[in-house]
Amino acid sequence: MKTISVINLKGGVGKTTTATSLAELLAEGDKKRKRPGSRVLLFDNDKQGNASKLFGVYDREHEAQACRILKTGRIAGNITDTQEPNMDIIPCNYFMELAELDLKADQEHAQHERYKTALDEVAGHYDYCIIDNPPDLGMNVINALVATDEIIIPVYLDAYSLDGLEELVEQINQIKALNPKARLSGVLIADYEKTDTSEEAEAWLRNRSGFPVFVQKIRHSKKVKDATIYGQTPCHYNIRSGAAQDYKKFVAEYVGLYGHQVAGERR
Repeated sequence: MKTISVINLKGGVGKTTTATSLAELLAEGDKKRKRPGSRVLLFDNDKQGNASKLFGVYDREHEAQACRILKTGRIAGNITDTQEPNMDIIPCNYFMELAELDLKADQEHAQHERYKTALDEVAGHYDYCIIDNPPDLGMNVINALVATDEIIIPVYLDAYSLDGLEELVEQINQIKALNPKARLSGVLIADYEKTDTSEEAEAWLRNRSGFPVFVQKIRHSKKVKDATIYGQTPCHYNIRSGAAQDYKKFVAEYVGLYGHQVAGERR
């Protein structure tokens, strides 16, 4: 199983849309490109629970499964069916704040390997685990990065997003002391609109930042926000929209660069 973290320290840059679209498209496969569907576990690690809400499994009244995993390091009984082919989910909610406090109070057991220990239990059952992370570096995010093989950073081409990018990469490099295998797969430009300013920002990102950047960009589309209202990813809401087509091409680019996993094998 390959574990991929989608993260940015800035909120509102398309992390959940990217994580859920990546999970859904990997699970569906691509008939045109003769890529079979993979078994995918979507891990909602954000207390806002937007990924959980998208698949109709958000519960505001009770401790969510991601919170229990952070506290115990065990995954049994904490996986939920999304009703989508080949895809399950670990839901999250605001009980994550209490779970982090419990974790910090536990001085007898390792605090940063809870997710890794849990995911190791199901490594033979899934091809990918996609983790949707919040815009911070709490203990739940540190646990996610310690369990992660690859990192994808969605960004908007604005000063705030790009400034935070350098800080995030510095933090990722520090995490490598705990997880040497973690690597930055690439930065994904999201909500792209062509302007003189965005073209300058893109040129800096691709040519001078020193970070790997995916060729494919995700175009701005009103359909992305519309999709959230109906509890769907862009691809399910309107496959003909520019953003949906861009996400399909992005996943194809990712698989072409880093290989395709199916039935437990890396291809």
